[in-house]
Amino acid sequence: TRLNRTFYLAINGIRFHPGDAQGWPERFCDYINFRTPDGVSADRCEYYTTAVTRFIGQRKRTDELARKVSRATQAGYRVVLVGHSNGADIIARLLRDIGTEVAACHLFAPAAQESDFEDALINGVVGRIHIYGSLNDKALQFAKITRVLGGWAGLGYGSMGLRGGEFAAKWPGRVFDHSINTFGHSTWFTEGQTFERTMRALIDNDNQDQKTATP
Repeated sequence: TRLNRTFYLAINGIRFHPGDAQGWPERFCDYINFRTPDGVSADRCEYYTTAVTRFIGQRKRTDELARKVSRATQAGYRVVLVGHSNGADIIARLLRDIGTEVAACHLFAPAAQESDFEDALINGVVGRIHIYGSLNDKALQFAKITRVLGGWAGLGYGSMGLRGGEFAAKWPGRVFDHSINTFGHSTWFTEGQTFERTMRALIDNDNQDQKTATP
C-alpha cells in the first residue's frame, strides 16, 4: 500500500532522441501510468545532447527539471527522480545548485559524482538514493578517465555507477546498491524481460522506501 501519491520523473542521458515512442522514458511513463495504482503517475524530461556539447546546456536542463518538480510538489505529490547516465548529473545539479527537495533518486549507470549526492543527503534534500550500476560499464570506465584528465577544468564525466557498493556501504539505510556487473551502460532499459525486471525492481525498491521512511 502506498503512503503518498507519487510522481516519477525520468531524465535520459546523452545521444537520446526526444519523442521516440520506443525510447526508455516513453516506455517508463507508460509502465507507471498504465500499470501502477491510482495516484501514481510519471512524466519525463527529454533532451538531446552529445558528449561534447552536454556541458553547454546542463543548467538549462536543470532549470527545466526544477520547474517540473516544483509543479508536482505544489500539487501534493511525493517526487521520485529516475535518471540514466548524464540524467543523473542533471539530478545532482538540481540537488546541489538549486536545493530542490525530492523523496528519492533512482540512478541508472550514473555519470555523476558521489560528493554531490553525499551533500544532498547531509543537507536533507533527498531521502533515499538507489544506484543501478555495473563494474563492467565501459562508458563509465571511460568517464572515469575523462574526469582524471579534465576535472581540473570542471570537465569530464562522473563514474558513480562503478562504485555503487562503496557508496551504499558508507550510507547504510540511505543509499542502496542494486548493481548487476554483467550489465552494460544501457542494458537496464533493453525492451522485453530486462525492462520488465528493471521496472519491477524500481517499484519494489520505492515501495520499501515508503514503508521504512521516517514519518
